[in-house]
Parts: sequence; C-alpha cells; structure tokens
Amino acid sequence: MKLTYEQIKEITFGAVRTEKAPDGIHFYKCTQKQIAAWERQSEFLGGGAAGSTGVRLDFHTSSQSLAFTVAAGGKFELYIDGVLRRQLLMGEQKSVTVPLCDALGHPHAEYRVTLVFPSHGAGGVLTELVLDDGATVHPHRHDIKMLFIGDSITQGWASKYDSFSYAWRVTRHFNADSVIQGIGGAYFEESCFDVVDFDPEVVLLAYGTNDFSHRKSYEECRAHMEAYLSLVAEHYGDKKVFVILPIWRDKREGKAMGSFEECRALLAREAEQRGFITVDGLSLVPPMPEFFEDAYLHPNDEGFSLYAENLIIQLEKYLNGSK
Repeated sequence: MKLTYEQIKEITFGAVRTEKAPDGIHFYKCTQKQIAAWERQSEFLGGGAAGSTGVRLDFHTSSQSLAFTVAAGGKFELYIDGVLRRQLLMGEQKSVTVPLCDALGHPHAEYRVTLVFPSHGAGGVLTELVLDDGATVHPHRHDIKMLFIGDSITQGWASKYDSFSYAWRVTRHFNADSVIQGIGGAYFEESCFDVVDFDPEVVLLAYGTNDFSHRKSYEECRAHMEAYLSLVAEHYGDKKVFVILPIWRDKREGKAMGSFEECRALLAREAEQRGFITVDGLSLVPPMPEFFEDAYLHPNDEGFSLYAENLIIQLEKYLNGSK
C-alpha cells in the first residue's frame, strides 16, 4: 500500500512546510522567508536553514513492514514503539525495506513507527512510503508543542545519532510535537525571524555563542539581540519562552564584541527584561573537554545526554505548574 502525499502529510511532524516536487516530497524546518534571509547572510547558513532537522514521520500502524525510497538524504533513524532500532545511511542506497517487530523479532498487532529525517545536509527527500496492503495508519498524538530555535548545538552538530541531540531528547521526554530550527553557525539576526505555521506552547531559544564570535562590537551584538528578542516577545509573548544562555566553551579570548561572560550577561538582561525564563547554560554541560566532540564547543553524545537531562529538570519546574 503506497501512501499518498496527503496521507504522508498527515503523519509528518517537525516540518513547517512540505513541497511536492518531481523527485519526491521535500520537508522544511524553516519558512521560505527564513531560508532566503539566511541565504543572504551566507550560502552556508542558507543551506543549513533548508535542512530537515527535526522532521519525522510519526504514526501507528498494523503493518508488519515498512519500505521507503528517497531521492536525497543521509542518516535516517527508525524508532519502533519509542526505541531506536536502525540507523539507515541513505547514500547510493535509495530504497530500504524494514520488518516491523519488537526487539526480539516478535510480531505485534500494532506499532508506533517514527522515521527521523537527517538533521544535516540537503535534507531528506521522500519519493515513496509503502506499508502492507490494508494496514491501518494514523498519526501519533502528542502532549505538547515545542519550538526550538538555535545554532549548531540545537541542530545536534556532533551527535553520532541525529536523534540523540538535546532538542530531540527533550522532544521525546515530553512526547512533544516539536519544530527544531537548529542552524549551524546561526546567531541573533532579526531579518531571519518569521512566524511559522505552528502554534507552540513552549519556545526554547538558544543562540549566543556565535554572536560572541561573529559580532564586531558589543553594541552591534546588543542591537541584534534586542531586535530579535523583541520580535519573539511580540509574537510569542503569551507562550512560555525559555532563553538558554550559552553553554561552556573554550577559545573565549580575543573576540571583537568583548568577553564571553559579557555576551552571556547581555543576553540574560535582554531576555529577563521581556519576561522570558532564562536557563543558565553553564549548569547543563560540564565544563570539561571530554564532553565535547571538538573539545571546546559542540557536545558529544555524552554531553548532549547531560544537556537534555539537566534542561528537562529546569523545564519541568515551569511546565508542571510549580512556578
């Protein structure tokens, strides 16, 4: 049973836009306006904005097999009943058929299937999705909607499994319908802000470390932070907005905008002035190079695990109604 475009859209989460093209279905985490705006910043940032980070098919089915074909894409990851079962490297191999069963190979009457699209590269382009003839299929129901906005760390830059990033781990913990707009190299840039076709209850914003590296003066950094956060307040002021201050990094010397500490303090002030909830990034990942893939900036899988674990503790204080 080959699913139609409409059926696939119904079970798609994490995409703010889908597009049916001759080579298949394209899924986007960012709007056209955002992609164009980041492209004006640099070709690299535009490419990152056009990726499929956080996009997944998430559904329940009685099918005993899953087959899909892609036109483009790298790492796909398959979860069955919430447990990671396969990482599928789709390069020269364009099609794959996977039996659906439990971890010991036993069949069940129904499964929750989550097919995670690549977080990096050109993004996944799905040509075909096939289930058993006559199988039932219906979208998974989530408990909360979350919008993640951030840089390469939110994108899960150094995670060996894309779905092990902190944003993905938080998504799974809260059974969230999430959009993950992580873009490697991104920073506070008001021209790249847009309101997506997605109504989140929670917004998590995690820029800052690239502002520290990229901006040419303290005042330039402040102006862009202020402009961007004002847009967030205007459009998401009635939501729970969490601003995650930059996590520990090495190579903190000689930046034009000033010190890393000044950048963090500036962001904290700008966020708190707008009533946002700040989370101290220094409390999330230990300041130890062994928790970073490159030893100074991007968490590895262990670092992401601690990032998510500690962030979840902070989020639950507010999302469970205790504050």
